Amino acid sequence: MAERAGPQVYSIAAHRGFADALVAGLIPRYADPDLGLARLTLLLPSRRAERIVTEAFVRLSGGGLLLPRMAVVGDLDLDETLGPLLDPLGAGSAVPPAADPVRRWLRLADLLRAELGKDAPKAPGLLRLAFDTARTMDRLAIEGIELGDLLQERVAGIVGDLAQHWQQSTRSFARVQALWLAELAARGEVDPPVRRNMLFDHAAKRWQELPPKQPIVAAGITSASPALARLLRTIADLPDGAVIL
Repeated sequence: MAERAGPQVYSIAAHRGFADALVAGLIPRYADPDLGLARLTLLLPSRRAERIVTEAFVRLSGGGLLLPRMAVVGDLDLDETLGPLLDPLGAGSAVPPAADPVRRWLRLADLLRAELGKDAPKAPGLLRLAFDTARTMDRLAIEGIELGDLLQERVAGIVGDLAQHWQQSTRSFARVQALWLAELAARGEVDPPVRRNMLFDHAAKRWQELPPKQPIVAAGITSASPALARLLRTIADLPDGAVIL
């Protein structure tokens, strides 16, 4: 293969159907007489995107073909198809197991009850608050935001008259999160989005050191995750990789 001038990043015009345009380009580029597209690994942003792209392959195949391996990487639901894709790279003990989401939800409710004391809501409200707290923790982890950033003076200035309430709520959140993270560390676990970020970084490092022999394409991913952005950059630089926006 000829030396490439730079990262392979492509785009599909907004007025075109993304799935059909994507598949119409992938089939002639990566089709193989023996294996079809089965050599290709295709990273997609969501389960919905996976379903739509699969339907596009069926429509445009013209007689049937082996589908590429697809993995969902961009959604906040942290789809578990990512693990089988990246774990075989040899992450092993370098990437701790993920905590059980239900166990975290119930434990956060206990921690919030202790933190709020007499101000804690009844059980249904407490569970909703624990669920929202977990989602906030996930969002911060995915976007690489440290809790200290939320307490900076510039943030307090933005919220104006609510600055004191903002800081009190954030400090309360920080205490609950610190207790939860201490429990995770004691068990040798991490939250699911943290593990996902670690898998992204592990894959990026491994693929930089030893580019995979099979083609890898990332398509339609717009996540704000810095770890995922680093992985996309690595994929764009692979000898047989591409990123399609």
